[in-house]
Amino acid sequence: MTIDDYVRKNQQQFINLLANFVSQKSLSQTGEGIQATIKFLKELLEQFIHAKVEIIETAGNPIIIATLSPGKDNEYLFYGHYDVQLPGKLAEWKVKPFKLTQRDGRLYGRGTGDNKGQLMAQICGFYVYQQLYGELPFTAKILIEGEEEIGSPHLLQTVRTLKDPYLNNLSAVFVMDGSMSQSGDHVLRLGNRGVLSFRLGVRTNGNDLHSGNFGNVSKNAAVELMRVLNKLINPLTGQCRIKEFYKEVAEPSSQEREWLNALPSPYNIPAPIYKDKFDYYYRLMFQPSMTINGLSSGYEGNGVKTIIPGKATAIIDCRLVANQTCDEVIKLINNTLKAELNEEQIQIKYLVKLDPVKIAASNPLIPRLVSTITEATGKALIEPVMPGSVPNYIWKDIVGIPPFTIPLANYDQHNHAPNENITIDAFLDGIKIITYLCRNLNSK
Repeated sequence: MTIDDYVRKNQQQFINLLANFVSQKSLSQTGEGIQATIKFLKELLEQFIHAKVEIIETAGNPIIIATLSPGKDNEYLFYGHYDVQLPGKLAEWKVKPFKLTQRDGRLYGRGTGDNKGQLMAQICGFYVYQQLYGELPFTAKILIEGEEEIGSPHLLQTVRTLKDPYLNNLSAVFVMDGSMSQSGDHVLRLGNRGVLSFRLGVRTNGNDLHSGNFGNVSKNAAVELMRVLNKLINPLTGQCRIKEFYKEVAEPSSQEREWLNALPSPYNIPAPIYKDKFDYYYRLMFQPSMTINGLSSGYEGNGVKTIIPGKATAIIDCRLVANQTCDEVIKLINNTLKAELNEEQIQIKYLVKLDPVKIAASNPLIPRLVSTITEATGKALIEPVMPGSVPNYIWKDIVGIPPFTIPLANYDQHNHAPNENITIDAFLDGIKIITYLCRNLNSK
């Protein structure tokens, strides 16, 4: 029996397992359902795919490490997470968020796309391989964390601790998270942009002032904030004004340009500022950005309140590309605003730091992975860089292995939103991709 036939024949069994998984709430923001979810996964991994399972305690939610076929020459790590976002407003859901509901070719429920559906596809893919071919031709380690939805605050330190006993013989890591292409084609991602987020505050007065009594004679915090932001961002172009911000940025190679040109044309992009398809992907993958996420100052209610704001705040993120680091960009920002910081006119608090990652286009695993995805689904696209930010630097910089991202969920999965879903076809394709990957990741 072929892989495709076996997956289709047993699809209801796999959907039932996902239904049981979705019913476990596993909310990392509140802690609800975490222990029950760990128990469910431990039993599933041990009984369904005969893995050796260890529960690793952390300063937060535990991490699960499952090992299949120990002792083989090659070892690969498979990453996923069991925690999910809060459901939000229940009135905006058309189904119960923690009860898997099948409708119009989709499976609805919190975590179906991010990341329970993709994690279950991994587990079922290992099962299918075992049923058809027996023991894996390599050692697989499955690492499942429980804090991804709150920024993985303890993953770095835990991986440092785990490196020698668990993660020192790995060849690569496969991250099954995110969404496939807007065109519906499956993708292989070879990197991701980093992110540096910070809060920039200005305080001119202990309290707001009356604009009639103090207008023209006292500083306005909102205006002062605009002045400071103007040193960071050009309001006409949206580009960062710090010249050194772009100094280490590398242009795409000829191979990377070829991959970009093969990607589908974007559509329904709101308020577009790019010139063409290539420019769209170039801006998202090979150019860093500095973005104002939010501004707050003064009176924001109905009607009029004639005041001079005493404080103003901006939340900003920088998406970083290869050759940049968060620490270097922090130095650039602090140096640009050195006078204001020294005179305590502003305050900066750095909130999130994730360095970028990019795998070399010459990595020998790339052709094998592209062939695997194509064999399983009919087509594979290559994205040299994912525009978003994930903590893949941990695998590259701490463990010393290349991270390959293979998202298994549909583009319109509505992750983090009401009516999260994964299409049945995407779920079954994910299982097939893992099974074919197990067959193709031999020791040769």
